[in-house]
Amino acid sequence: MLVHDPFDHELQARFHQMARELLQIGEDCASPKDLQHYLIELSALAGVIRHSVEHAAWRSLLAKGAPLEGKPSSREVRKQLRRPSQADQNHPAQAAQLAAVGNVIAGAEHLRELATAAWLAGSAEETRREVDGARARRAQADTAVYDEILGGIDRALGALPPDVQQTAREALGRELAGIRQRTGAKTPQP
Repeated sequence: MLVHDPFDHELQARFHQMARELLQIGEDCASPKDLQHYLIELSALAGVIRHSVEHAAWRSLLAKGAPLEGKPSSREVRKQLRRPSQADQNHPAQAAQLAAVGNVIAGAEHLRELATAAWLAGSAEETRREVDGARARRAQADTAVYDEILGGIDRALGALPPDVQQTAREALGRELAGIRQRTGAKTPQP
């Protein structure tokens, strides 16, 4: 019969509270910008999880209660988790636990990298949307300027004698058609 230590209800309550908060944060995301903020924070959180698991592994499995001040680098902790001591190798369950904890650390690091990659992809999409919006605003502004110029030309042509107006309109039409042909631009008709 296995005998377990009494369960730490305070720790369980803290994790449940964090889980509820994390779920709520995800539910509160309602726009691409919200998702971008969520992803970058998730990336940071995954880094914290990785370090937290390293600290827990160091103090509970590798150094048996040693203070964190003496904790070796993250790389060294992961190395020790992958290569158990001879005593740990004599106990397959302990060696399996060390390897599994190492995988949890690696998983948290992968989550950090995935969240960062998703954030970068979202940033590229956000930039594309902003560029498209800027292009649309520029096209609107250009159209407004063309309309104003053509309106001014039309008013100026209206001041000419009637027999000259038709000749001037035809010459202007030919010139605008030539500009459209050379530039491939869609210039308004006079």
